[in-house]
Amino acid sequence: MEFVSTSDFYEIRLASIVSNVDKDVLVELYQPLIGAAATMLYLTLLKQRRNNDEDNLYVTEQLINITQFAPGMILSARHMLEAVGLLRTYEKKTSDGRYYVYVLYSPKSPKDFFDDVLFKGLLIQYVGEKEAKRLAFKYKINLDIPEEYSEVSASFIDVFHPNYDDPSFRKDFGNSIVGHEPGRVKINFNFDSFYKYLNEQAPILPSAFYKRDLKEIERLATLFGLDESQMAVIVADEYEPHSNPHLDYRRVAEKAEDAVKYRIVAPKGKQIKSKLSGDGESIKWIKIKENSTPVEFLRMIQHGAEPAKADLKIVNQLSSGYGFSNGIINTIIEYVLHKNNNILSMNYCEKIAASLAREKVETTIDAMNYLNKMTRTMKKESTIKSEEQNDTKKNVKEPDEEISDEEMQRIINNIELLKKNRGGNK
Repeated sequence: MEFVSTSDFYEIRLASIVSNVDKDVLVELYQPLIGAAATMLYLTLLKQRRNNDEDNLYVTEQLINITQFAPGMILSARHMLEAVGLLRTYEKKTSDGRYYVYVLYSPKSPKDFFDDVLFKGLLIQYVGEKEAKRLAFKYKINLDIPEEYSEVSASFIDVFHPNYDDPSFRKDFGNSIVGHEPGRVKINFNFDSFYKYLNEQAPILPSAFYKRDLKEIERLATLFGLDESQMAVIVADEYEPHSNPHLDYRRVAEKAEDAVKYRIVAPKGKQIKSKLSGDGESIKWIKIKENSTPVEFLRMIQHGAEPAKADLKIVNQLSSGYGFSNGIINTIIEYVLHKNNNILSMNYCEKIAASLAREKVETTIDAMNYLNKMTRTMKKESTIKSEEQNDTKKNVKEPDEEISDEEMQRIINNIELLKKNRGGNK
């Protein structure tokens, strides 16, 4: 089990220059995703590194004293930073204890952040579409110059007249100088293999792809359980060199959906799995959901029948819109089919997905526990409502039966007789 000890040593390294604009991006765009604790941990580590250019070895107890965070909170905040690519952690165990190297990366630029479907989708979930649009507009620039203006900017050559024969231009200081380097989210899709297979299909260079292209290719491969060779075939078929963008993501997604009809493959990509032990039936079922792509899971519960096109679109939306792992997507599928008479409804799935996103569910077990809790709450509310309705019925008086004319006359006669008897007793 991973834990944080006050006696752990750590050093901090900067993989990137972090500007004031980067800090704004961290607070405004990243903080809604990672929380205030992770944001403060990043800024604290950054400040420690900049304040101490020579002595760069710290004890974790110092970090606890500065932040006033419990060890468990520091570990949780560290994982948040690692998950979004702001921090990479390296560990070494010795007889003296544990030593860590924390490597800090800069946040993405605003453009890269909003071009990333995962980050943009999470931001919309956490702050709402209106606020996300406001933040995006804040970083928008206007480069539309009216046609009546012509550029008169001076060029570098015109001003400096460099002499390229001068030996100064041939000096090399090496490549280890820090630049602006945002961290990458860990993935398991092997792009080297992808490029190799792609070259066999079409003469497309790796430099032909934008970053957002590669991220979407990896996401679809992860979602549908396609390997590098299958994605290479799809991308080569859909690549348009003379259009911008070069790839129609919708068409690539449709081809990925078609590809799963012909081959079952193992799940790919980063999937957060539950820490499980034992061989009970429930644990086996959880492992099946975590180790199966949504397509495989649908095929399995449909006794081998291929998933419908509409169902594959729902699966794609759960992945692209919410960034869920395969295990969580499969849990949503199982729950909705059980509750909705074996009908996989887009609206129902998105309602459940939104609830899980608000609860910041990350593992299959967490998703199952939340949905079970929600089911118990609904049953309890239904029982209470039913009991209230029964109590209401009990308190309502039943209408009296209709009295016949003979019975009414008999009652009147008895009343008159009672009056006479009372009068004789006076």
